[in-house]
Amino acid sequence: MFGTTLLNTLWVGLLAGILSALVRIGFQQLFKLEGDKRSEALTIGGGIFVDISQMMMLVLSILLSIVFLVWANIDTGITAGSGTLWGFLVWVLIEQINRGIFEKRGFFWQNPWQQTLVSFVSYLFWGWAIYLVAIGFPISGVYF
Repeated sequence: MFGTTLLNTLWVGLLAGILSALVRIGFQQLFKLEGDKRSEALTIGGGIFVDISQMMMLVLSILLSIVFLVWANIDTGITAGSGTLWGFLVWVLIEQINRGIFEKRGFFWQNPWQQTLVSFVSYLFWGWAIYLVAIGFPISGVYF
């Protein structure tokens, strides 16, 4: 029983991670600041570039989606707020604490409020997208 639930959680987490990463990346592309620089990109030929930071966000999104689904199967309290609570927790842990301390980007009160708002809302949409995919596939074990 647990093995089946874990297997279903893995593939639904993969789908949720891909979709939610696209939602977050798209939302942040919609609202770019003038000071945003182009990050490192890998050229794969034909004028096609792969953005390394966005690829890392995709992998991280898949992993965090799987963690969310496993956690939601154990304790449904994390699904409060339709996944936006999970988005808020990840925004605090990843965007604020990790990047503020290790990457020296500055915490949210040191950045322009527009950048903080876009980042915050994009993580809320990110968590909501994970939740919507999870309840869309009932085999994930996550219900309303």
